[in-house]
Amino acid sequence: MNNMHTIIYVMRHIDIGQHIDIPYKKVGITGLGNATLTKRLQQISNTKSPIKAQCIAAWEHEDAQKVESALHQLLEDSRVEGEWFLDKEDTLVERMQPIMELLGANSIEIEGADDSYTKQIIEKEGRNQAACNQTLLGEIDSLLDDPIMTDVRQRGPTFRSDKTKLTYYVNYRKSGKHAFRIGRSQDVYEDIEKLIEEHEFDLGKTSSGELRILGLSSSRIADLINIIESEFIIK
Repeated sequence: MNNMHTIIYVMRHIDIGQHIDIPYKKVGITGLGNATLTKRLQQISNTKSPIKAQCIAAWEHEDAQKVESALHQLLEDSRVEGEWFLDKEDTLVERMQPIMELLGANSIEIEGADDSYTKQIIEKEGRNQAACNQTLLGEIDSLLDDPIMTDVRQRGPTFRSDKTKLTYYVNYRKSGKHAFRIGRSQDVYEDIEKLIEEHEFDLGKTSSGELRILGLSSSRIADLINIIESEFIIK
């Protein structure tokens, strides 16, 4: 093991001219601390180029090389070249997070970008994401049989039910095939599973034991919420 490499990071390239969307992420390793991580980004990013490097997640682990190797094997089907992987849905960090927690890696806070151009593109992305989340919330809400409390988080719409005491989380996906999770469902997972298994939903569990389903359209999410809200009985 190379003791100098203790950080696993995820990096992306962004077009500060905002003309192209770059759907690739780099999963790599580097040395100790934020200072070394920043230097690594400076090496990758040409200051005179409109394409800038941005680190979007990082973890510290004493065996970073083995963790990196395992992640690369796991992501092999989406490898583009070297340490670069296709992340068309922009979900790589979200998918890595539970794995890193399981491995005992400590998350590192990422320093913000200093240059105004990078800040502008990040702010625009945030506004676009918020608009997409709001649109998705409206689509689902319009298809619900009964009114329900709604909110919009950074990752997507949230629906809170006073009737069932459940919280429905939707993680927006560019493809329109969104991720759906039911909060506070650990203790009633089997009951909900029996309730909706005949409706051909491919159920799964999160690391915390909550019900999760991937690849749902807004109409299917509304169908699922309607089924649970109308038929689920709190014991």
